[in-house]
Amino acid sequence: MPTFGIAVFPEHNPRRFADLCRRVDAAMFEQLWIPDERFFRDLAVQLTLAASSTTRVRIGSAVTDPFIRHPALTATLMASVDEVAGGRLVAGVGAGVSGFKQLGIKQERPQLAIREGVALMRALWKGGSVDFDGKTTSFHGVGLDFTPIRPEIPVWIAGRGPAVLELAGEVAQGVMVGALASEPGLRYANEHIDKGLAKRGRDASSITRAVWLHTAIAEDGQAARDAVRTIVAGALVSSLGVLREIGLPLSDDLVCSLQGVTYGMNNPEMQRVAKTLSDDVLQHLSVGGTPREVHARMVELAGMGIQHVAVVPWLAQGQRLEEFIDLLSDVARETIQVAR
Repeated sequence: MPTFGIAVFPEHNPRRFADLCRRVDAAMFEQLWIPDERFFRDLAVQLTLAASSTTRVRIGSAVTDPFIRHPALTATLMASVDEVAGGRLVAGVGAGVSGFKQLGIKQERPQLAIREGVALMRALWKGGSVDFDGKTTSFHGVGLDFTPIRPEIPVWIAGRGPAVLELAGEVAQGVMVGALASEPGLRYANEHIDKGLAKRGRDASSITRAVWLHTAIAEDGQAARDAVRTIVAGALVSSLGVLREIGLPLSDDLVCSLQGVTYGMNNPEMQRVAKTLSDDVLQHLSVGGTPREVHARMVELAGMGIQHVAVVPWLAQGQRLEEFIDLLSDVARETIQVAR
C-alpha cells in the first residue's frame, strides 16, 4: 500500500505556512516535505514551524545538501527539529540544485560528499566526541552539546543520477527518485538502487522507494498539464544526460534548445523551452490531469513498486494550494483503497 506526502515550499508567510501544515496534518498524508531551496525562507525556521504546528505527520527536508552548510551543522539542525517534533523528523539529503552559482559554491564529487555527510551526521547523533577525516568533509574533537532524542534519525537520499541512487541503496532508509514518473525511468532507478543494496547485502525491505513527483490536479486536465511544464523543463536542464541515457523520448530539436539554458523557475529561456514540451515528455517526468487521471497514474506508480509518493504541487491558473491539498487527499484515499 503506498503512502503519500506533500511538499509545502517555504514561500508563505508564517501564519499561512502553519495553517497549510495543519491542513496536511489533518488529511490523508504520512509526510510533510519542506524543500531547502535558495533563496526562500530558511529551512531551519520552516522545519521548526512545521513541527510545532502538527501532531501526527512526519516532517522532512526535501532535500538539503552537504555543500550549502557543513554536515555537522545539518546534524545539529535535524536533531534539534526532531526534538521539537517528538521523533517525527526524516532527514532528506541530496546533491542540491539551487543557489550554487550565485553563492560561488562548486558542487564537486556529490556522491562522495553525500556519503561522507551522512556518515558524519549519524556519528554525531549517536553522541560523544567525533573525529572524522573524509575527502570532502572533516570534523574533529567535539560532539553535539545536547543528547538527541533519537540516535538514529531516518535518512532518505534523493537523486536521479546512477551513483547517488546506488548510494541510497547502500546506506539510506529511503530513496527519493527525482521526478521519474514512468516505467523506463523507474526501471532504471530500481536497477541502480538494487545495485547499492547488493553491495551491502541489504534486503529490499530495508529501504522505502519513493518518487518526488511534480503533480498538478484540476478539473481542466490541460490546464493541469500546463502547470507542470516549467518544472519539467527544469528537470531536463538539470539532468539531460541521465534522461537521455534512460531513453526518454527527447527529440534532437528539444536537446538543442536546452543547450546553454540554466536552471531557474523564473529563467525566460527555461520557460521558453517549457512551452514546446509534448504531453509525451511531460508524462515521463510529472503527473498532470483531472483527479481521475491523476488517480490512475498513482495506481500505476504503486504497481511499479513505488511505496511513497512525495507530491510537489503545481497549481493550475486560479487554483489555491488549499484546494490542491483537498483534491490530492481525495486521490490518495482512493488510491489506498485500490491498493488494499
